[in-house]
Amino acid sequence: MADTPKTPQQDNQRSASQKSRRKAQAVAPPAPRPMTRKRLARHQREVRDQRRVMIVTATAIGLALLAVIIGLSYDQLWIPSRPVAQVGSVSLSRRDYWQEQRLAFARQIAQNFQLVALFGGNQQFTQQFANQSPALNQQVQTIRSSPVDDTVVSQWETLQIKTQGAAQMSISVSQDEVNQAIANDLGKIFIPPPAPLITSTATISSTEIAPSVEATVEPTATVEPTATAEPTATAEPTATATPGGPTDTPEPTITPEPTPAAAEAATQVDQIIDEIYRRYEIELASANVKPALTKDDFRAALNSQYREQQLNTKIQESLVPDATFEVSSDPSKVKARQILVAVSAPDGSTQEQIDALFATAKDRADKLAIELRAGGDFAALAAANSDDPGSASAGGDLGFFDKDGKADNGATYPPELVSAAFSLAPNTVSDPIRSQFGWHIIEVTDRTIPTKDEQLRDARTKALDTWLTEQRAAISSQRFPPQTPTPTASAEAPTLEPTYLPGPPTEVPTPEPTLEPTPEPTVEATSAAATAEPTATSAP
Repeated sequence: MADTPKTPQQDNQRSASQKSRRKAQAVAPPAPRPMTRKRLARHQREVRDQRRVMIVTATAIGLALLAVIIGLSYDQLWIPSRPVAQVGSVSLSRRDYWQEQRLAFARQIAQNFQLVALFGGNQQFTQQFANQSPALNQQVQTIRSSPVDDTVVSQWETLQIKTQGAAQMSISVSQDEVNQAIANDLGKIFIPPPAPLITSTATISSTEIAPSVEATVEPTATVEPTATAEPTATAEPTATATPGGPTDTPEPTITPEPTPAAAEAATQVDQIIDEIYRRYEIELASANVKPALTKDDFRAALNSQYREQQLNTKIQESLVPDATFEVSSDPSKVKARQILVAVSAPDGSTQEQIDALFATAKDRADKLAIELRAGGDFAALAAANSDDPGSASAGGDLGFFDKDGKADNGATYPPELVSAAFSLAPNTVSDPIRSQFGWHIIEVTDRTIPTKDEQLRDARTKALDTWLTEQRAAISSQRFPPQTPTPTASAEAPTLEPTYLPGPPTEVPTPEPTLEPTPEPTVEATSAAATAEPTATSAP
């Protein structure tokens, strides 16, 4: 069969197919050559090295992450959870302690504001409490890194002992009672008083009326300032004075504010917290410092403080009820005067020699006591015969002193004198009383007997202290780490006796200035003084 002639189009297609086939053959990669044993070993060694580097890197990263996790767990979980103290079944963790420390700083700041408000007129007193917030704020920021404050822990322990002991007596304090106590105590300081009402009589006054209006207003009785417009008119207690001569003006009595209701007290507490925090921010702004405490810190601080106060009151009232309390007539202080017949034994004297000196001085003391009982003037005899210069110059007056011998004038009298004074009837001359200073003849001139309220308050304070001591012994408490007990003083250590005085401290006389000898004037000095004398005497 003869070949079929090809058309030019077919020739072109064939040519293109051959070109594409040759191009594909040229692009195809050459067949890989088989690896030699040496190349294969080197390749395997490189793979092992890469795998080893990856394992070491992953291990290092894992260890670093583990160290970070352990550090964070130790700082954020382990340390905050460690106990600091425990009372009964309640423990104080480090996290709890940090919060207690924050509340302690918040209480101190609030108390500073309270003291500045109460004693604002005394600049010397208030300057130590004003503008203390920046320094305290700085201490708040370092609580975690600072050592544990034993005072804060002790305060927490005391509150826990009171709370647990009170629970056994079925005593508790509600939040409403806490709010009412805060409002009563701090409301007048931190809640601004309401603005005074503007009345018609207040606006129509000579200082507020324009001249043109004043000329047209008739001076009627309603325009004149009335007595009620004067702020002191209603406070004058002499308006009810009876005729017959001048009488003592009684002191104005302050009517206690009624306790606000629970809802009102809660609102007032919010206002008090807002005002305390506002003053806190103002003091920090003056030092360009950001607050480290929050309003919740101040609220919790006041709640804790006043809850303990209310708890104390309820415990005291339960321990010493008002209905069964018996008022005592024993004085808490007495005022006396004395005549001292001093006895001073030389150093190295034997007891027999000292007793002989006291026996000799006793005769003189007995004679003075007889003379006083016969109607002698105590002050005159004390001034003439007492060997105590501190009291003799005052007619023998010793001033007031308590049962421990501590006097208002700063002296501490010997116990023999104090015991005799408290057992002596008023205006009665005692027998001679022996002390280390000699023989004292005393007479009680006045006594201070506390009122029922004062006696009740003292009795309840002592009862609370005794109850708290008993609760400390009954309720177990411990510190972590345990505290090392303070070593007690050795039994051989000498007991220090208080320094007694025979009477009031003697004022040291001011020494007179020593005048230097003046040289005899010369003729020139005399003439100069004569010429200067008229000028000196002419001055008025």
